[in-house]
Amino acid sequence: LMLIFCVIDFGRVISLKSDLEGKTSDITTLYESGKTLEEINMVMDNKDVKVNINEAGEYTTITVSKKIEPITPGLSYIISDVFDVNVSRVVRNE
Repeated sequence: LMLIFCVIDFGRVISLKSDLEGKTSDITTLYESGKTLEEINMVMDNKDVKVNINEAGEYTTITVSKKIEPITPGLSYIISDVFDVNVSRVVRNE
């Protein structure tokens, strides 16, 4: 039974990562069109998703992250960071 819950949690992490990849693509498009972080958050309705935009020299790193709670009992005590899902994209400033 625990193994089934672990497989379900693993599937949830992969599904969330895929969703965040899609959001990151949309956020990157909005950022490249000149939107600010506040405008992007309003358009994307990011209530549980954390968006970070870090400009460094010629490049900008856009990081989208979200935490999810495991459904496997006791797994969060064994592995603490497995449910912090992050997706990053680096774009060149033009």
